[in-house]
Amino acid sequence: MSRIGHPEAGRWISGPHAPATSIEVAVSPAAERITPGTPARALSLMGRHKRKQRMRRRYASLWVAVFFVSPVWAGELAAMLRETQTHPALAAASSRVVAAKAQVSAATRRYLGSGGVMAEAARYEDQRFVGVLSPQAFARPPFARDLMTYGVSYSVPVDWAGAIGAARQAGESDLAAARLAERQVALMKLHAATSAYVRLQALLSQREVLAVQRERVGQTVERVQAQVQTEQASTAQLRLAQAELARLRSDEVRLDGQVATQQAVLEEAIGRRLLPATNAIDIPLWGDEPVGNLLPIGLAGAQADSAAAQVQALRRSLWPALAARGEYLQFDSGNADPDAWSVSARMTIPIDPASWKRVDVARAQAEAAMHARQAVHRQVQEDWTALQSAYESARADAEALSVETTARREVVDVQAELQRVGLVSLEDFLRQQRDLLESEARLTQARAGAAVAWSAAQVLRGVAVETYIAGLDDASMSP
Repeated sequence: MSRIGHPEAGRWISGPHAPATSIEVAVSPAAERITPGTPARALSLMGRHKRKQRMRRRYASLWVAVFFVSPVWAGELAAMLRETQTHPALAAASSRVVAAKAQVSAATRRYLGSGGVMAEAARYEDQRFVGVLSPQAFARPPFARDLMTYGVSYSVPVDWAGAIGAARQAGESDLAAARLAERQVALMKLHAATSAYVRLQALLSQREVLAVQRERVGQTVERVQAQVQTEQASTAQLRLAQAELARLRSDEVRLDGQVATQQAVLEEAIGRRLLPATNAIDIPLWGDEPVGNLLPIGLAGAQADSAAAQVQALRRSLWPALAARGEYLQFDSGNADPDAWSVSARMTIPIDPASWKRVDVARAQAEAAMHARQAVHRQVQEDWTALQSAYESARADAEALSVETTARREVVDVQAELQRVGLVSLEDFLRQQRDLLESEARLTQARAGAAVAWSAAQVLRGVAVETYIAGLDDASMSP
């Protein structure tokens, strides 16, 4: 994929393909013909020129480090994202999936029926008849005071009303919802980790650029102090430069606080502290594939289906129930041990007024779930449009700011020479430096914003975890 904010965007400032909005800077001949009045002055200018060259090299190396892609970024990010799969929230979601599977299995096994084995020991106040009354028992009826009874019985339901099928359908809907919720939790943790990671990269890049800017302003303060001592500059200019230096230091403190906050977010997602390298923030492609059924819509639909199936299961449980039953009994009184068996069909008509009210409750909950699904559908469509707009806007901002930052850097370099010979005021020079710093901060923020919008869109899509990670890998490895 194409990468925005490439350092070579600076080539667009000049040449036949320069845009109409490019910034052209002209250096006056007076600035090129700087003639020192004394040897000491010449040595001073040479020293400043060397410091300026070192600053340029440092700035250039920082720019390359920030905006060129390093393959290490892909491996570090992919490994970090896989660490989110050990989060306790994901383990809890997996446990809920296991519970939903067990619920479906339990509902299915209701078709197999139920039974039991019994054993009973009894001692009566007087002798009792042993066994079951039958014509054969009348010939020689057995009696005993102590009696042991053993038996086994089993009952198989005949689901003619569909109560078991409705309960099984409700369990399957709960399982589908649990699986979607598990994927949502996994993607939310990936999104939290990615967002914190790219924001940390942006903040760290801003902090490094700010440190370079603070060093440049510090050198300006030292130069103006020397000029004040020789009455070549006013104290007002010195105070202006000192105020700018104080503002940069306060910005560093603010950035440190933001870095600590994002580190805490990242630590919560992956379980350890991590300070990413200040490499390029790669923006994955949005993709042209159809959206289909977004994850929140599917989750709300599964919950609505489960609620409707619960209503069906409760209603059909109030219908007459039919079951086939078999039983075998063995009696042991010491003197006689008769046995008996039976096979029967049983119909049970439930009479439970409270169950009818429970059906009304379930019906109201199903209706609420249906309306919730419709509301989620509208909300998700709005969120999807907003995310796509934010992605495209941030990507366009990054492309424009890449060109603007390169141009402003050239302007600052020229303004430094002009201000040194007194052709530009110190206030204008500091303002140009401040504009450069702000454009660089906006560039990193725009790239981070595009990556965060893409990540949030993948959560709505409900993509697989490996698909999510592969999307970031492809973005970082593409030329």
